[in-house]
Amino acid sequence: MMCAKCARPFTSGSILSALDKKWHPECFVCTICKRTLADQSFHVKNDDPFCANCWKENFQPRCATCSKIIDPSEQYMTYNDRAYHKNCFTCAACHQSLAGKQFCIKDNGYYCPEHKLKYKDFKIILHFK
Repeated sequence: MMCAKCARPFTSGSILSALDKKWHPECFVCTICKRTLADQSFHVKNDDPFCANCWKENFQPRCATCSKIIDPSEQYMTYNDRAYHKNCFTCAACHQSLAGKQFCIKDNGYYCPEHKLKYKDFKIILHFK
């Protein structure tokens, strides 16, 4: 039996089983930072293991407004393939939250219905659920 990473045989010592493969504990590492994943929770993408920190930094969605990572426990919204914290998705004029409300788009800015009446030539009026 050979290690999935280094292809060396197992002699004495521990054998780690993960991803339907066998590994030397020192060979089962995060794809990005190379820290050991033995005895840690990990995430998998395309059969590659990632530690929690690297997963968070590289694969968790980031808010299009504040650029901060959106925690998996947080509720967030998406529009036009961009993620937003609910408190960050706001009217460009009055900064009132647009979460769950009707909004309008003008020049890549989002506006509440009240400001739609003040500005003309809105391209789209949407209701965001």
